[in-house]
Amino acid sequence: PGTLVRVFIPAGAVINILNLLEIDSPSGICLIVRSPLLGGTSGTSAMTSLIQQVQQAGGTVEIGG
Repeated sequence: PGTLVRVFIPAGAVINILNLLEIDSPSGICLIVRSPLLGGTSGTSAMTSLIQQVQQAGGTVEIGG
């Protein structure tokens, strides 16, 4: 159970997450995450910020239920 998120970050992208974590992708990366914490309204703001940063870096985010 939970929300399934697939994140593709292209080669050469650098993403800063809430000034706590920086992801550098020299050769590209694809992450598949399933978490019950990503559902509901509590994680919406952080998830929206992450999605925007990935898209600004040229990546894609796919969300399934």
